Amino acid sequence: MKAKKILSIVVTILFVTLFTLPLWANNVQVSTVTITDQNTTEHYSHLTFDISWDNSWRLDGVAAPNNWDAAWVFAKWKLTSGTDWAHCTLNTSGHTAPTGSVVENPSSDNPQTGVFIYRSEDNKTTAGNAASVEWNNAKLRWNYGIDEVADDAIVDVKVFAIEMVYITEGAFYVGDTDNSLTNCFYEGSTTHEFQITSENEITVANTSGNLYYDQGYSNWGGDQSGPIPADFPKGYQAFYCMKYEISQGQYVDFLNTLTSTQDGNRSIQGETDYTTYRGTICGYAGIHIATRPDRACNYLSWADDAAYSDWAGLRPMTELEFEKICRGGTLNAVNDEYAWGTTYVKAAKIISGTEDGTETITTAGANCCCSYTIFTGGDGGRGPLRCGIFATSGSSREQSGASYYGVMEMSGSVYERPVTLGNSTGRAFTGTNGDGVLASNGDANVSTWPGINASGAGSRGGGWADSPGGLNVAYRFSAAKPDAIRDKYNGFRSARTQ
Repeated sequence: MKAKKILSIVVTILFVTLFTLPLWANNVQVSTVTITDQNTTEHYSHLTFDISWDNSWRLDGVAAPNNWDAAWVFAKWKLTSGTDWAHCTLNTSGHTAPTGSVVENPSSDNPQTGVFIYRSEDNKTTAGNAASVEWNNAKLRWNYGIDEVADDAIVDVKVFAIEMVYITEGAFYVGDTDNSLTNCFYEGSTTHEFQITSENEITVANTSGNLYYDQGYSNWGGDQSGPIPADFPKGYQAFYCMKYEISQGQYVDFLNTLTSTQDGNRSIQGETDYTTYRGTICGYAGIHIATRPDRACNYLSWADDAAYSDWAGLRPMTELEFEKICRGGTLNAVNDEYAWGTTYVKAAKIISGTEDGTETITTAGANCCCSYTIFTGGDGGRGPLRCGIFATSGSSREQSGASYYGVMEMSGSVYERPVTLGNSTGRAFTGTNGDGVLASNGDANVSTWPGINASGAGSRGGGWADSPGGLNVAYRFSAAKPDAIRDKYNGFRSARTQ
């Protein structure tokens, strides 16, 4: 391959990386990134790095929920002499997993946009008692030739990691059996929850054996039409979901790889009252920082959500997947339940310690960020808290606010923004993953996703300003509301087709 014309010099060290500091995505850390083992015949090299995170588990065939957590790992590169970051194309094989780990190449990608890394063996026999992982010298094969990088180019590389949770394949229930709870799914002509038993097409009708729901206020529940196509992800098929909502630090990592034009459309810190409601991102194109990087990120629009998902090689979840993540695949609906499977909820009020990622909630029995609380301690104010703040290595599902599968803060904190089945735009969603590349203006470029006007998207799970009644798993009050604006209540988390 010939050196690109934009290179002004050629050096004897063919690849270098200037990235040496850890990247945080909640408590996952990637460090000691180097580029090794260059093959100038097949034009590939290895991205070598160390990775660690806390509260990791694997319960595969040992005990419910028979799942594990993982890190979704991907990389971006740029010429050292340039400014524009691009996605690294990984090979479908040839990676090196550290002892005790698995590197999974998702079958939905070819070429690969990223990989999953997770435990190779069970680390416990019952739920709870998760433990840290620390793996050194993981290697991912980067096909730099496909990315049109010259053999003698001088490049910078960033390796990113996002904590994910594996959601197992299988049937599950949506809805609720509480006759007083409106705006939820149910089996037509009954008050019973509805069971999803496959990824096949679902008829929407108010007749026995079919899925139905309330239209609600201003049709924010949806149009009661169908069918729901076979390609719409229903949650029966296995998939991955982010363990935590997007943090302010993760959103900064995203912003710092965008062009100035893209950044201009994706930066959120100029929104009205941004700092009042615990927003801490500041800076400008390429040099953003978050003074509280572990705090959940609010003030996100649907366009921001979709752009982040596309950039990371992930995708939005659907509202059926939302209920699967919360409730699990073996449990019937519990009337008025929250994401942790019970009707108990207590709002956090007291923050103990400096909010530097080590702060805790000392309100006795608190397991949720809700009820428009003004916090005492820490930075005070109203708004979101640190991602995963209620979880410890030994906390129960109810104490930590965890879903059946171990996904955190699905009730409360900031709104989840799933794709709805309540209108034709949402029903056209097929679960296509992002490709790591954005449009020149910073928008997602996946044609089958809801567009920037948010038609086809909705809100589920409630948020920090809601009373407990708005946090119920089954509650669909705004499930099809096309909310396109940036708002202090709105956050996001991404999913991924396996």
